[in-house]
Amino acid sequence: MKRFLALLSFISCITLAAHSQSAAVSDEFEQPYTLSNQLVRTALAKKDYKEAEKQFISFLNQFKGMSADTQKKYAAVIPNQYYNLSCVNALEGQKNKAVLYLDSAFQNGYYDYSHTLADTDLDGLRNDEQFKIVLQKIREKGDYNYILQKAGSYNNNDQRKPLVFTYQNASAPELVKFRKQYKLDSISGNGDEISKIKNLLFWVHNTVRHDGNSSNPDKKNAVDLIEICKKEDRGVNCRMMATVLKDAYLAMGFKARTVTCMPKDTADFDCHVINVVWSETLHKWIWMDPTFNAFVSDEKGNLLNVEEVRTRLILKEPLVLNDNANWNNKNKQTKEHYLDYYMSKNLYWINCDVKNEWDIETPGAGKAPFAVINLYPGNFSTMSGDKEADKKKISYATNNAAYFWAKPAL
Repeated sequence: MKRFLALLSFISCITLAAHSQSAAVSDEFEQPYTLSNQLVRTALAKKDYKEAEKQFISFLNQFKGMSADTQKKYAAVIPNQYYNLSCVNALEGQKNKAVLYLDSAFQNGYYDYSHTLADTDLDGLRNDEQFKIVLQKIREKGDYNYILQKAGSYNNNDQRKPLVFTYQNASAPELVKFRKQYKLDSISGNGDEISKIKNLLFWVHNTVRHDGNSSNPDKKNAVDLIEICKKEDRGVNCRMMATVLKDAYLAMGFKARTVTCMPKDTADFDCHVINVVWSETLHKWIWMDPTFNAFVSDEKGNLLNVEEVRTRLILKEPLVLNDNANWNNKNKQTKEHYLDYYMSKNLYWINCDVKNEWDIETPGAGKAPFAVINLYPGNFSTMSGDKEADKKKISYATNNAAYFWAKPAL
């Protein structure tokens, strides 16, 4: 079962994060949901699977009668309830119903392949051909390593090389001011290049907290982002945290980019943004993630770049996450969750800004659209052609990873 038990903590997280929702919405949901869980637990303790099924269906019917705001806020309850119905029917020996409910869970957004594979409640279905069909559908959506393996290779002979990535010089007035104002020389320290890169990562992680539900401030540069976080006692999303670190690296003379890491599923808006910074010592881009205070190494301790991490995930080769990787200095990150699950999902395709400089994504009257280049694997693309444009952004497509990750021009 497990899914409905885990959902209690999941619901609590949603409730705490959704400040814009009224208390009435939470009250409408939480009381009947809590009661339903109590009744289900009692039934399961007695192995009364018919009664548990009755309670799951009763709550589903109640939920469908709740307000539109409540249903939107707690939409995740639907696939989980169907999954639980599959479990109790499997335990009861009702294989056909169990498979139908599992398919309903999938149709409503349940994609947790690893849990389905391991859940002993479903063991009675393992040899059922219809179950195998539904399990494969779940795998196609929720086994992120499997999806990554099927992505297709890059084509370094792709001649679409529309623009050259550029990096603002550390002598730019706004970068000089930022460097002095926040004493970045002292923060980066007197050690070697890699220690300086890491120290700046740690500083951003500890200076700005992450809040994935926050709205983006109008001014998207390190100073304004740090100041608004202090003034309003707020956090920013991963993109804004990566913007602060990118500006810090540029101010200290490093070439750096923000890297938007995207899932294959275009309906999945849970992407992630990290940084890469060029190391002259290692002669390559290296992975730095301010949201999770994270960098990645191989089994010998060598720091890795985005494509090395992605390739090792596909080949299931060893990856090591730094021990102090964490979220907001509260939740420690594990290699299994951060890399095998979260980044496996979000490394299907990526994009980077062409110009890496101060305020590049800050809107302004008369300001030209900023440009991004998308690196797509295989035959996959989210674009209708090689170039798309609107008033804010111009997007280009390439399949050439060698071009995309080339050494930065001087």
